[in-house]
Amino acid sequence: MVVDDDSAAVEELVECLAKAGLSCLSAGNGGLALQLLAEGNRAKVVVSDLRMPELTGLEFAERLGRLDDDDRPEVIFVSGHAGFDDAVEAIRLGARDLLTKPVDGPKLVRAVKAALLARQARQRANPSTEAFADEPCGRKRAALKDMRSMRKMRSQYFPTELFSDPCWEMLLDLYDARLAGAEVTVTSLGAASGVPLTTALRRMEQLMAHGLIERSGDTGDKRRTIVRLSQEGLNAVEQFFDTYLRRK
Repeated sequence: MVVDDDSAAVEELVECLAKAGLSCLSAGNGGLALQLLAEGNRAKVVVSDLRMPELTGLEFAERLGRLDDDDRPEVIFVSGHAGFDDAVEAIRLGARDLLTKPVDGPKLVRAVKAALLARQARQRANPSTEAFADEPCGRKRAALKDMRSMRKMRSQYFPTELFSDPCWEMLLDLYDARLAGAEVTVTSLGAASGVPLTTALRRMEQLMAHGLIERSGDTGDKRRTIVRLSQEGLNAVEQFFDTYLRRK
């Protein structure tokens, strides 16, 4: 689905994706896009402008994040005026990419196809609760999903600064990535924590000092540093979920 208040931009993006064999819906703003989804239209990937009236691209993505995993599309933003704060917020909301306007056609197609593969991997790694209700890994995924839902619900009623220490959220995010077989960079983990990056980095150092997480260089991209649960950290989180599920 392509979402942009500029009709010429929508036409250009849809045409570019159609030439690559990708079928598209389109909407002139986030509200109309949400209405299309509510009417039963399905979209695996949403390409959305960042700057739109009434409902911004970031607000639109936040609404998409409330959907169930099976219905939630991957998000790619496009913008001609994106700043650092926009990029950080896009990462926090789980966007797959942020492309600058004018959008390069081949780059857009590559980004959409990569997002489709990521969505397929997410669905394989996150089976339905019903299908895996008796399997330990499936039950832990279901419990993790419940905790994430609780986090979203909590943010609707309480100021986020009341729950600003990110250590627990980081451990959950890293455990989620472990279950999904995904890699997490230091930058993306810090951006997703919801606190200033300097604070997030200090908390990562604390978690490393306790032996709960570890960092390593990305062999495919020397500019990136990968962060993951250590074996000790993984054991601790797994034991937490084992205890949590026994108490339910």
